[in-house]
Amino acid sequence: MNIKDIASATGVSSATVSRVINNSGYVKEETKQKVLRVISDNNYIPSAVARSLSIQDTSSIGVIIPDIENPFFSSVIRGISDVAEKNNYNILFFGTNETPAREHSFLKIVQSQRLKGVIITPISEDDIETRDYLIRLNSTGIPVVLVDRNINDTNFDGVFIDNVQSSYEGVESLIKAGHKRIAIITGPINSKPGKERLLGYKNAMKAYNLDIPVEYIAPGDFKVEKAYCKTKELLALSKPPTAIFTSNNLTTLGCLKCLTENKIQIGKELSIMSFDDIDTLKIIDFKLSVIDRDAKLQGQEAMNILINRLKAPKQLMESKRIILPHNVILRGSEKIRKEKLF
Repeated sequence: MNIKDIASATGVSSATVSRVINNSGYVKEETKQKVLRVISDNNYIPSAVARSLSIQDTSSIGVIIPDIENPFFSSVIRGISDVAEKNNYNILFFGTNETPAREHSFLKIVQSQRLKGVIITPISEDDIETRDYLIRLNSTGIPVVLVDRNINDTNFDGVFIDNVQSSYEGVESLIKAGHKRIAIITGPINSKPGKERLLGYKNAMKAYNLDIPVEYIAPGDFKVEKAYCKTKELLALSKPPTAIFTSNNLTTLGCLKCLTENKIQIGKELSIMSFDDIDTLKIIDFKLSVIDRDAKLQGQEAMNILINRLKAPKQLMESKRIILPHNVILRGSEKIRKEKLF
């Protein structure tokens, strides 16, 4: 596959595809995501990067992310790219689509092509094969930096957020708005964000002595479609929640899709607290209350850590694990009419 093939598959010009690949010039977000999806699905490697790999040019960094369509990861990529470009590193992106086999395959490429380093958001904390690959890479001089998610029984460098505390504060905001019946649509529990955001929800509910019916914990996967289905199930309960905590931005979109189809007024008939902001909703002035964090900064910090490792490859340094700040922003979707609370 080449740039013309991608352009044909997406219905845009070759120039637009080139702008997306090189992260230069303006491209509508919807178009950009469409191009990135085709690139990810076909494991496309730009020819300049392919040539550098063929001669094992070690100025190339592998970046492995689970969902290239998720705006959070698009922002992480922008942060990584900004720092990489200033320091003359090439970036080779791999999208796993939350598929372990793809993740393992991409780690093999990083290893076989002797890339300079790897930045990764692993699919699961518990994946032994991924853990072994990363330990092997690190031990052979290819430093590893984690972003957003962890790998159990390791101490790699990484950039994270306090998922437990931030989720606690988000749910607490719903409680302070008067809610007692609060549900959560979780992320995958085998991931650090999924597990910890559920824990933050539970901690807040227990701190305020609120019941957590088992049906109020709706297992999701950080994807739109599952969140849509889980929202429909929550609405069908004999005693539905008055508020829903959505565990990431795509989960929020799936939830909002279901609520909109059912003509439910958000912030009046049912309330929402979203983990991660959604730029497109801000454009249309939708008043979504969110737990916000700086995704671009996560990418910048991850690349800075990697560069520092590369500058002193033989120097023994303690692992650097950064916890970035978060912010709960209340815009009104956490509220509800008082008569709806009981």
